[in-house]
Amino acid sequence: MGLDEATARSTYGDDAVETLTYDLGGNGKSQILKTQGFVKLVRRVDGPVVGVHMIGARVGELVGEAQLIYGWEAHPEDVAPLVHAHPTQNEALGEAHLALAGKPLHAHS
Repeated sequence: MGLDEATARSTYGDDAVETLTYDLGGNGKSQILKTQGFVKLVRRVDGPVVGVHMIGARVGELVGEAQLIYGWEAHPEDVAPLVHAHPTQNEALGEAHLALAGKPLHAHS
């Protein structure tokens, strides 16, 4: 959904784009499902999320929220306080926005 990192950097400039990749290996529901993948957010520095990219089994169920975030021109700080139930893969979107807003709840390596 939205711009990929390369397009965002060519559109806004390298210094004006920030990304975060949240590994689904740290997501409880993905562990239950035995799936791997990631949620990648692309944002303008101090601005809205301009791209949401997801790879993994069943992440298609998250496209609706990704569309809302992109269409809303939401900042990570707008999405971070919203409820993302546990254990769900939807929680990965919330965790990624929390981390990009500088308030990571869980950090996994």
